[in-house]
Parts: sequence; C-alpha cells; structure tokens
Amino acid sequence: MGQHGLLYILLLTLIMPLSGHAETKNSENIKQNGQSIDFSSAESQRSAKKALSTVKQLSQKIQKLKSSVVGLNKDLRLMEEELLFPTSTQASIFVSLDAGQFFTLESVKLKIDGKLVASHLYSVKQRDALGRGGIQRLHITNLNEGLHNISAFFTGIGPNGRAYKRAATLDFTKDRGSKHIELAILDDHSKQEPVFTVKQW
Repeated sequence: MGQHGLLYILLLTLIMPLSGHAETKNSENIKQNGQSIDFSSAESQRSAKKALSTVKQLSQKIQKLKSSVVGLNKDLRLMEEELLFPTSTQASIFVSLDAGQFFTLESVKLKIDGKLVASHLYSVKQRDALGRGGIQRLHITNLNEGLHNISAFFTGIGPNGRAYKRAATLDFTKDRGSKHIELAILDDHSKQEPVFTVKQW
C-alpha cells in the first residue's frame, strides 16, 4: 500500500465519526421537548379540515336547494288550485275559534247542499293554534252560481265537562267570483255557553 492509500484510510477514519455525529444532531432537531414531530398526523389534520370545509359548503348548497324546492312546491300548489278551482266558481270554508272557557273543540263535519264534503278531528296542537287566532281552511270546492245551503256540525266538551253537540246552517247565494264562508265558534259570557255561527266574508 502506498502513501496515498494510507492517507485515504486516515481520512475515512476521521470523517465517519463526524458523519454519525451530524445524523444524531439532525435526529435531535426533529425532536422538541422530548416529542417527535408526526408529519403524517399534521397531514391528516389538514385533510380533515379540508373535508369539513367541503361538507359545510355542500350543506349550505343543500339548504338553498331545499328552500327553492319548498318555494316551487308552493307555486305549483297555487297553480293547481287555480286550475282545479277557478275564481268564478271557487268556494272556501274556514274554521275560527274564539273559545276555550265554555267549549273544547273535538271535531267538525261539513255538509254542502245536504252532501257530506269534509270532516276533521282536532288535536291539542291544532286547538291551541286556532285559540291563538289561527284560521283553518277546512274545505275548498267549486259551486255554481245560485242558492246553496251549508251545514256545520260541531262536537266537543261543553260547560261542566259535558259532551256537547251543536249545528249551524246558512243559506247563501253564490255569485260570480270566489266565496268565503267562516264557521266561527265563540264564547258567550253572558249565557256562559259557546255560540256557533256561519257567516260570509
């Protein structure tokens, strides 16, 4: 082995410990406060945040679509109603309730010209809505011009918790144009009993 060979071996002997020391130093740089930096975990967090942002954007778009569908369905119902019940022959019957002390409404049956056309059983929630001033459209139909009769039959709980049944009737003339009729239930404080009326708007 020549002089150059010995010199090469000596250099390798000096460089290898330094290289190992550098790797140890780099390994220490990756650790902070005794904890390793998990690069895969950081990448997972970024992916999760991106996915969450995408889900939020999709949710907002879905809500907008739902609102659009609700509006479209409402327009379609109005169009269908106009086609099925033209203004010239349309008649709508409503129920209102300004009672509670002397009568608890349970059901209503409706007859027009002697024919049963509608009946409804009321839940507690529906009675509460009527008691707060709500008006229910019980029935909508087509009527020819001329004289007609409407009869409403009310059942429920009257004064002193007794079963209570009453009827109210109205003869009316259907002119050209829509007709609105209200079945109104009222408390009569002077007589301490409910009053049932049928009136036109």
